[in-house]
Amino acid sequence: MAAEELGSIGKTAAGDILMSRKVYIVTMVQPSPGAPDGFEERFNAYWNAVDEQLSQIEARAGTVVRVFAEGVIGRGDDAMLMLQQSNPGAHRVVRQRISAGAVFEEFEDSDLFGQVIDWGRCLQVGLISKTVAENIQASYTAATEKRSEHLHKRLEEGILESEAALILGGDPTIKIPDGIERFLISPPELDALERWVQQANEAIRQQMAEEQARAQEAGSVEPGHEGHDHSRQPGTTGGNGGSGGSGLWTPGS
Repeated sequence: MAAEELGSIGKTAAGDILMSRKVYIVTMVQPSPGAPDGFEERFNAYWNAVDEQLSQIEARAGTVVRVFAEGVIGRGDDAMLMLQQSNPGAHRVVRQRISAGAVFEEFEDSDLFGQVIDWGRCLQVGLISKTVAENIQASYTAATEKRSEHLHKRLEEGILESEAALILGGDPTIKIPDGIERFLISPPELDALERWVQQANEAIRQQMAEEQARAQEAGSVEPGHEGHDHSRQPGTTGGNGGSGGSGLWTPGS
């Protein structure tokens, strides 16, 4: 079922939507400590806009009564604590709904989630053997499919008739069970943040290229060693996902 745009709920269909099961899908933009100046401002603007749009659609289609968050292990207070520590912007949005009576449901299976993360990390390692690489890819694909099936089942069983649920995740095209209306919360602040990230990455690329060119001109780069940069650039990331060791900063890693 195609995602509805915010504001597309007509008066005629309002009654039907209130009586149907529905999900409000929000992209889980992650904080990035050490990011270049300007990220935190846009990060906060995004989550403030999400809260505003979500409140608007709740008033027309139904109040959130259940919360599901990708990457968060546990439920209830445990899930809230994990979200508070990992993403203060998302936590603010969820806290208001929990205070109003919503329930933070368990979404992830901790073992399946761990498998996807670990196999994904293995894929980022430079491998010599094609056989090993293929085995890791197959294991990653299998774990990803099992996790997707688990998430789908949790939504199918966890959202009751006429209820509205909030989904925080990395993929706005997440598979939703049949019979559940789907609304995408995507304020313009998300596009603004994505454009800013692209510009920040391009600026870092250009700076690295200029520094490398100056080093070559000065004769300080050894022959055959020009393509490697071993320094940690200010504001770059190096953990799971993200830049993948490229030296380029991206949010959410």
